[in-house]
Amino acid sequence: MKFQADREVLSDAVSFLVRLLSPRPQLPQLSGVVIEATSNEVQLSIFDYEVAAKVIIAAAVDTPGKVLVQAKLFSEIISKLPAASVSLSLDDSRLQVHSGSSKFSLSSMSTTDYPDTPAFPAATGKVSAEEFTNGVSKVASAASREEVTPVLTAVMISADAKKLTMVATDRFRVAVKSLPWSGKALEREVLIPARVLSEISKTFSNDGDLEIGFGEAEKDMIGFSSGNKFVSTATIKGKYPAVLQLFPEQTESFAVLNNHDLLDATRRVALVVDREKPLRYKFSENDLSLESIGSDVADASEQVACSLKGEETTVSLRPQFLSDALVGLDAEAVKIGFTVNPNNPNKPGPVLISPVDPAGGDKDFKYLLQPNLLVS
Repeated sequence: MKFQADREVLSDAVSFLVRLLSPRPQLPQLSGVVIEATSNEVQLSIFDYEVAAKVIIAAAVDTPGKVLVQAKLFSEIISKLPAASVSLSLDDSRLQVHSGSSKFSLSSMSTTDYPDTPAFPAATGKVSAEEFTNGVSKVASAASREEVTPVLTAVMISADAKKLTMVATDRFRVAVKSLPWSGKALEREVLIPARVLSEISKTFSNDGDLEIGFGEAEKDMIGFSSGNKFVSTATIKGKYPAVLQLFPEQTESFAVLNNHDLLDATRRVALVVDREKPLRYKFSENDLSLESIGSDVADASEQVACSLKGEETTVSLRPQFLSDALVGLDAEAVKIGFTVNPNNPNKPGPVLISPVDPAGGDKDFKYLLQPNLLVS
């Protein structure tokens, strides 16, 4: 194998793949990148049984061939080469890398135990890559991190002919984001690990349209592609809980606050409580009072201006969960909607968080804090 390529193009390609590598591969070979040169292009790819990815770049190929090398080291070397172009050649079992006066020699890795990369699904439809990345960032934080219930570690994706909807929950909260979709309607819900989906969305964040391919079978890989980049990931098998029915159609009682003021106050008062402890939020006609609860070390309180419609309301919320909802909002003002607990009318029900006059990224976004998070 021997070819010459643009150093920046090659560096971008391999760094794209490295970001998707598993931090704990099942086999040493799965930490490698496959470099395959054909007539006038080079394909670089990775696969770790969960995520498969490839990038195709143009190159001047003298001799076709294929090699597997350690991906992170290869990426670091290419990114720091001095010249605008780089020459690579396979000499026996070593990959020779030349650029300007710099020369590197990398040992190739055995491909004996390297798995066959599955086929990438054909595109089912497309979305804006920027909107998709923005949407994933808003919902993924609500997914569970407990592997005991695998389906809750996933983001559930569904689609009709015009809208793609992403949902995540850890039983204590639910985040929902919809965005325009140009493609076929899905006849099933697709569950993608939230951690994996977050990494995939970030790698495509600067692209234009993002094509998504949903396989027909429940365990098929789900594919994402834009330009010369392709990624697919395995889905999680199982039935996702029917959390969308928990959202109220409307909230008669609600408060409107400045998003950043509420977020900053929540972070400050939360400094004196343990991570799992809630804060008490007292909503009155003109202001919101935040108070720490049950700390033996320190106490804290703060007031934030608000406009309340309905009766004065007191709820206790875990500050991290509220912050997760507020931190990504593109709207200046946030609406906190109050509901009645269906099991006990004397206690608060779910709290619905949504943007007021949202910017483009916040359209069709809503976040629910479940009743079992709330203590009086």
